Amino acid sequence: MKKMMLAAAALLAAPAAYAQSQGDGMKMLAAADSNGDGVVTRDEYARARAANFARMDRNRDGAVSKADFKRLARFKPEAASRLDTLIAAMDANKDGQATRAEFEAAPMPLFDSADANGDGRIDANEMAAAKARIDAMKQQR
Repeated sequence: MKKMMLAAAALLAAPAAYAQSQGDGMKMLAAADSNGDGVVTRDEYARARAANFARMDRNRDGAVSKADFKRLARFKPEAASRLDTLIAAMDANKDGQATRAEFEAAPMPLFDSADANGDGRIDANEMAAAKARIDAMKQQR
């Protein structure tokens, strides 16, 4: 619960950054439909998110941290800030990095928000509604 409150506070402080990160997340959410049936299940999304760990752990030290994105921090500070928020939300022991176990065990607020009826599946209507909410947030910038 504490993680969710910290993440929510950070997101409220930076709605434009949140909208951008959620827009990026919506792309990943849509791509998570591994069987191509037009529905993203919680398991499909969890597997897709877990697969991103290896891509994000660029220095192959077994954790995702700022050390993996030094160049990003220099050239795209807004993206680095979004990454800091992501890592902080997943970092259960608050050591500044998210291990694979922390990454996989972290809450999935994007999925939960898009799954409007709470059935563990995001259908085309829920996907469209979530995208519309994100687009509206981007318009408020």
